[in-house]
Amino acid sequence: MKYLVLSVCALSVLGFIKPQYDSGIDQSLHWAQTPYHPLQQSVEVGRSFQTLVKFNKPFKSTPTVILAPIKYDFGDTLPQGFDIQLSAVNTVGFTITYVALSPATIFGFDVSWAAILDSNIYTYELQTNNLPVVKSNKEGTTRSQPLEVTFPENWSLKSAPNVAIFILGLKMVEAWPKITVNMAVITKTSAQFKVIVGQKGTIEFLRVNMIIGEKDTLLVGTILHKTSGASDPLNAVNPESERVKKYEDKITDEIFLKTPRYTLYGISGLYYNFGAFCRFLTKNYLLVKDKISVEIGTWQNSQLLEGQISWFVYVPKPDAGVTDPDCAQVWESCNYQGDSFTVCDRKMSFPKDGWNKPVKSFKVPDGKVLKVYNEENLKGLSIRIEKDLPCMEVPKFSFLQLVGSLGDDKFWDND
Repeated sequence: MKYLVLSVCALSVLGFIKPQYDSGIDQSLHWAQTPYHPLQQSVEVGRSFQTLVKFNKPFKSTPTVILAPIKYDFGDTLPQGFDIQLSAVNTVGFTITYVALSPATIFGFDVSWAAILDSNIYTYELQTNNLPVVKSNKEGTTRSQPLEVTFPENWSLKSAPNVAIFILGLKMVEAWPKITVNMAVITKTSAQFKVIVGQKGTIEFLRVNMIIGEKDTLLVGTILHKTSGASDPLNAVNPESERVKKYEDKITDEIFLKTPRYTLYGISGLYYNFGAFCRFLTKNYLLVKDKISVEIGTWQNSQLLEGQISWFVYVPKPDAGVTDPDCAQVWESCNYQGDSFTVCDRKMSFPKDGWNKPVKSFKVPDGKVLKVYNEENLKGLSIRIEKDLPCMEVPKFSFLQLVGSLGDDKFWDND
């Protein structure tokens, strides 16, 4: 009989990294007198501007990142097209690339972002130019085209989640565009949203992203500005002034009145006069007690007839987290000796200064029990594990014993 002597990770703390959250606003692409940035200076299709966003504090593992534009600022030339792309997400930051899809001038964007490390939160991004229903229209009628996404099989959604959606990219070719995206039918395996186009708005390209979470983790909603007519200050062209209207939304779900809680919002619809610059402004977004408030508006020579934002409030569950991806690959094989128990052999070299990484997840077969000891002489039996166990965090125990006949099966995970 062999005994394995090593520092196995503690079982008192399940192998989850506690949820982490960070957020901010990227304002690196904005109107400049001199020097102009590439999207403002050139007319080349595909010109781009890239910026690196750093987290305020490094994450313990790569988080989920959601982008949500909160200000559009571009010229009146047709067609108008832009694309905001997320890439290179890691534990210290990510990259945003702003791309021009047409020769038209782009002055800039403000993009809010959130980074969440929580296995209950997902994001999904969709880009498409296959939009036959809303791609061509001269009559000014309202048209709606449904688009559906299927969630990956490894998402462990127990029921239909809540989803907030934001517009990251558009290519519009007709005057007076009226475009919104709204969630429709949502199940635990898929989500349908509708692209709604009114007036003579025409879309040739669309990129949206969604943040998705269980209903006890993620609360979502929308706020809509709709013009009241010629007297509406957002509808009146003024060469200089900024004009805004304040809107509020109410939170009634008790779960989302608790702390800690985190919130973010972004643009999900717009309707403006294409004869003027598109300047869609949102500011002073606040979540205070049970109330969300935001100002929607425009400035200079722009007419904003409608503007829609989507918002979410995220509350981490007490037991939420993610499995540590840096779990050490300690186990390679398990020698079954034909007796009533099997002792696993550690094949990796043991560091001189001790083992400071977690052990990979254990998978205990049905009918078997994994016994964990903290002393080499079999004294101090500490815990019996009868189900799968994720990564463990603090070195504590000295060896393991699997009770039962295992045969050739593997009960550890070192992928």
